[in-house]
Amino acid sequence: MAALKKKQTKVDPRMEAAVDYFAGRSHDAWRKQLLKTNPEQKGKPRMRLRGGIMVDINQPWSKLHANAKADNKNAARDAYAAVMKFPNDREAAAIEVHKAWIARNKHDKSLDKALFKPYAQLSEVEKDKDRAHVDNMKKAIAATRKSANVATARKAKTPAFKTVRIEAKHWAKLEAAATKLSKLTGR
Repeated sequence: MAALKKKQTKVDPRMEAAVDYFAGRSHDAWRKQLLKTNPEQKGKPRMRLRGGIMVDINQPWSKLHANAKADNKNAARDAYAAVMKFPNDREAAAIEVHKAWIARNKHDKSLDKALFKPYAQLSEVEKDKDRAHVDNMKKAIAATRKSANVATARKAKTPAFKTVRIEAKHWAKLEAAATKLSKLTGR
């Protein structure tokens, strides 16, 4: 039997940093807005199909089911791809985000069918959700780029000490001088 080869894809560390930055913040911001506009939703499950199972998405990121987290990260990757494809066109990027959302959620029967319209037919409120993904991903990219630059700058600094080779006869003289200095200073 022939061994199956897994398709290996290169992971873009800049993308993954932006995805990690974006996913949890985006979910918690969504939940905060949900509870602000619908206070009766507090403590009530909001079940959605994620990774083939129904999970409660009305949870803070720290308590969110792994399948829901994975879905949020996929949404973040889609937003990243849209921003990279249309870095200077917010509406075009938002259209891409919406198309990706439709593709990810087409099997979830619990969602309102009106949300599956083409972007141009959505209400401004719904379009703003896709625009927010674009805006927040741009912020995530900027934040992770900034932190990556800081980390690179830290690595580039010279070490606090250097190693020096000293011959034994010179080392003995240095030790003698250090001893004499210690006696003179009383240390």
